Amino acid sequence: MSTNTASAEMSEMPEFSITRTFNAPRELVWRAWTEESELAHWLHPFGVSTDSVAFDVRVGGEYRYTMTNDETGEKFPTGGRYLEVEPFDRLVFTWGEPGAPVEGTPLITLTFTEQGEATELLFHLRGYAGKPGDGFVYDGWDEALVNFGKHLAGEELG
Repeated sequence: MSTNTASAEMSEMPEFSITRTFNAPRELVWRAWTEESELAHWLHPFGVSTDSVAFDVRVGGEYRYTMTNDETGEKFPTGGRYLEVEPFDRLVFTWGEPGAPVEGTPLITLTFTEQGEATELLFHLRGYAGKPGDGFVYDGWDEALVNFGKHLAGEELG
């Protein structure tokens, strides 16, 4: 495949971004995205729990977790591979079913920007079209980021 074709295909993929600013230092925000003990608390939308968490945060490392619908008990195994790990600045990883090939799997890019004592997090997902109110991927990540903020603040999660 030529570079021009690959660039054209990448630019045509559906995508969305969510930006949040958290009243926490960048190192703390980073740790909450990279340490298993932190992720298990907040990495889920409302009405869902997270268990079976395993994260190997390094380039080429894999992660897995299972989300469980609190009402129905339905399980959603999730996993991927880390492609870029730049401590405190940027994480890039695939997001899909555990063991899915990197090629064609949705890609999440997190950018952590220091804002004085706060941290701006830019969450970008390439591979899904999402918008507020979709009741699906955008809303799920939006709720997970609300939980993330509550976790950082020591509040009860939704």
